[in-house]
Amino acid sequence: DDNVGLVLDALEKSIYADNTIVVLWSDHGFHLGEKRTFSKFSLWEEATRTPFIILDPRKKEGHGKACVETVGLINVYKTISDLANIETPDYVDGMSLAPWLVSPNKQLDRPAMTTWGRGNYSLRTKKWRYTRYFDGSEELYDVINDSNEWTNLANKSEHKELMQQLADRWLPKNEAPQVKSGRKLYNVVDADSPTRALKIFKNKSNEFKLLNLKPPLD
Repeated sequence: DDNVGLVLDALEKSIYADNTIVVLWSDHGFHLGEKRTFSKFSLWEEATRTPFIILDPRKKEGHGKACVETVGLINVYKTISDLANIETPDYVDGMSLAPWLVSPNKQLDRPAMTTWGRGNYSLRTKKWRYTRYFDGSEELYDVINDSNEWTNLANKSEHKELMQQLADRWLPKNEAPQVKSGRKLYNVVDADSPTRALKIFKNKSNEFKLLNLKPPLD
């Protein structure tokens, strides 16, 4: 925070204060015991939510206001291009968030999507988090009434239609081909080999049980 303040103070005193767009975000979140897990490799709230701030000195109507919609970092490219009046290549995904800098309460009719590993996707709206994994298993959380995501509602019949609507409209129908060359990152390899990752998890769970400890949630 201190270093961000130093940069912003210097910018404010410079000749560029009125024509510089400031965009601040972080990497993924991190579990510190929430849902009995640790680190960052999950599709739950702790690992997927990040700070995200955009300040355009020309859009004073939205200064100091928070957007109530859920958005994803995939939108950064198109947003900056839009604000800078730069044409965006056709292959760039996402959408421009420029309208929400002026009207933070403007409704957004699409969830934020997060993926980790082949076939694992999570959709986050203002009220729901819906997740479908590579093996077809599902999770649904009411994030307003269950912010810790403890109660999985996916097996409740009254939510089946909602889950199907989210899946049909927003989950990808096809995935990009798996990269076969380049440096192998251990977490990417695990994510792209879900059966292997599941076997590792089960072995770890057994180790926890032998120590009379609760295993991480699957």
